[in-house]
Amino acid sequence: MSYHILLTKLVNFKVCLERGTYGGIYSTGSPKSEQMNAEVIAGFAGIKAGDFVLFYVKNEGIYGLWKITSDPFYDDEPLWNDPDQTFPYRICFEPVVREFSRPIALSDILDLRDKGKIWTFDLTTFTKKSHYPITTEEGKELIRLLLRNNPIYAPPRPIPNPYLPVTTRPLPIQLDYDKKGRLIYEGYLNAWFMQAFAKGRLKGLIGDYSDFINHVPTSFNKVMDIFLTHVTNIDGVDILHKFTCIELKTGTVTEEDLNQIVMYENWLIRKLAQGDSEMVQSILVGFEFDEKVLNYREKRRIIEEKTVRLLKYTVDRERRQITLNEE
Repeated sequence: MSYHILLTKLVNFKVCLERGTYGGIYSTGSPKSEQMNAEVIAGFAGIKAGDFVLFYVKNEGIYGLWKITSDPFYDDEPLWNDPDQTFPYRICFEPVVREFSRPIALSDILDLRDKGKIWTFDLTTFTKKSHYPITTEEGKELIRLLLRNNPIYAPPRPIPNPYLPVTTRPLPIQLDYDKKGRLIYEGYLNAWFMQAFAKGRLKGLIGDYSDFINHVPTSFNKVMDIFLTHVTNIDGVDILHKFTCIELKTGTVTEEDLNQIVMYENWLIRKLAQGDSEMVQSILVGFEFDEKVLNYREKRRIIEEKTVRLLKYTVDRERRQITLNEE
């Protein structure tokens, strides 16, 4: 299971708890609307039933804990108090464990960030995003703080008026492509990957994994497209043994893209892998690869006995699906 932090205002948070549902913003009216929608959908595509969810309520703190009961879906029935937004990218949830009436203060989150225990979401972007997937270890830290703040047990408060959508549609992941077969929006390529990870479709190609998170902030003021942790349970003990960083490009992967993922790789080696370079797997995904990228991959394999994996995507025009092949 995964952990997610959802951003909302207090007035909408009350509706969420009343109906047991949450929705992501749909953007219209600007040239970048489709790109923005693709990025929102990419975030929701990685959510699955059984995941845990917490809410960051503006000027209040982080509340928990609920469990997601549905896969993400599209539904535009008006539910919230904002007449200008329908929040149609939705999930349903129910309370679990216990009632945590006292939230986690923002100062506690900042303290965890200073200690390096919270790192996959950037507090400075809370006004720009509405959904933050986080790692399992980060989720455990937040639950610890909720238990600390609420030491006396209180039973979970049930959803008073559960939302039961009459009809639901799957998330609109648009795989539109140009004349050469290249996807138009990178956000939808990201969404396809996140949905595939949520459904366990890529284990044979990427390896077994635990956390899968997209749009991860880094120290370079750049966002890592996708980050995964690989955990294996041995006789009841979870052993973290690898990380994967993935960079996505809808067109030609260039030397600049290669330099970027190597930068991410080195950052993860220092930050999470305690200097163990074999613990980080790097993958570049693109429609095609520049010759310099192919040459570098071969030279690195010979010199360092380590490689950057190259995956070429192809859009299946009949099934509206994506296939991946090792380059």
